[in-house]
Amino acid sequence: MSVTPERTTLCQTCEDVEVTEFLSLGMQPAFAFPADAQEAATEPMWPLDLGVCTQCSLVQAMEPVSERILFNGDDYHHLAGLTAGYRGHLRGLADELAALHGAGERRGSVVEIGSNDGSLLDELAERRFDVLGVDPCGSESAAGSPVVRDYFSSQVGKEVLATYGPADVVVTLNAFAHVTDLHDVLKGVTAVLDDEGMFVSESHYLVPLLEGVQYDFAYHEHSRYYSVTALQAVFAMHGLEVFRVDEVDTHGGSIRVFAGYPGVHGIEDSVGELRRVEDALDLTDLAVYEEFARRVARQREDLRALLRELTADGSRVAGASAPGRAITVLNYCDLGPDDLEYIGEISPRKIGRLLPGTHIPVVDQKAVLGGPDQPEYALLLSWHIADEVIDRLRSEGFRGTFVVPLPEPRVVDDA
Repeated sequence: MSVTPERTTLCQTCEDVEVTEFLSLGMQPAFAFPADAQEAATEPMWPLDLGVCTQCSLVQAMEPVSERILFNGDDYHHLAGLTAGYRGHLRGLADELAALHGAGERRGSVVEIGSNDGSLLDELAERRFDVLGVDPCGSESAAGSPVVRDYFSSQVGKEVLATYGPADVVVTLNAFAHVTDLHDVLKGVTAVLDDEGMFVSESHYLVPLLEGVQYDFAYHEHSRYYSVTALQAVFAMHGLEVFRVDEVDTHGGSIRVFAGYPGVHGIEDSVGELRRVEDALDLTDLAVYEEFARRVARQREDLRALLRELTADGSRVAGASAPGRAITVLNYCDLGPDDLEYIGEISPRKIGRLLPGTHIPVVDQKAVLGGPDQPEYALLLSWHIADEVIDRLRSEGFRGTFVVPLPEPRVVDDA
């Protein structure tokens, strides 16, 4: 009799340490919105299970899906510059990098990994940086900032160096968790980075993810979930040290991490401060993650119960916005068209399509949530920017009541 061996997943950083699974979010689709029922019928699904390395604290997908499957076309549905709040965030980062690089005629060169619609490249170019994006789904931006359409790797890093010279800044926003081969990408970063340069990454932060029950930020595009502890471990393997960490409020809580070659940049107090926070939380203790999983299961039941209560009198509920995190929540909570009539959206790349997995129709937010036949409730699926979404919907004429799914499902009084 043959016995099927249990799955073994090794840490993507340590490479020789087994990862321990602590949360299963079931079968989940990718961030690709089916055009119609026929396309939805053949939609691929993969298991979305999370595990932790108790040596370096890296949280990762147990079975990551290749970036070449997830990011492989012209119609990738995320647009970085779509919301006013995030555009302001990009302007702030561009100002910060400009302040760090003097006021000369040219401030230096920047390579952005995962440049998306070029919004950050344009802001940096406006501040007199020479810019280049690398993104397999990217395109020349509105201002004409150049983009290499490829997956960033050690080979691409060498090619960028040979063609454009060393970069004073390599930056990646919310794409450093996307890459399949973490070590190869870091080899590319160190290949192109100037000896006195800085690597600036921005990623969702593991601490607020755990404390705020933000399981919705787990989706297939994210292979890893970072702490400062985990980043220090992997950067050290490539001769880099973290010298500054800023906490930023994007995506429900992120960290902007500055790294460079040892001895070049003075290590700021922020690094030690966040390490002390993480050490106190004991992010290498499996019990921390098991408690998180129990809270996720309770949130699922609480959200389903709240929606049943709200609709018991015949009231209707629609979703407001369809970010990647909405896919995880609605699929994990088994909420479909019988629970949400539709989801209102502002992105032209999503309107007229179906939400992955649940196949809830995605419609024009202004026309429906602001129209005469609007529902009584709007579930704020972009709850992490609730104020911005509420202000927009009120200005468009929505008169109903808002429901926030996380971290505690609740009805919101915005009067």
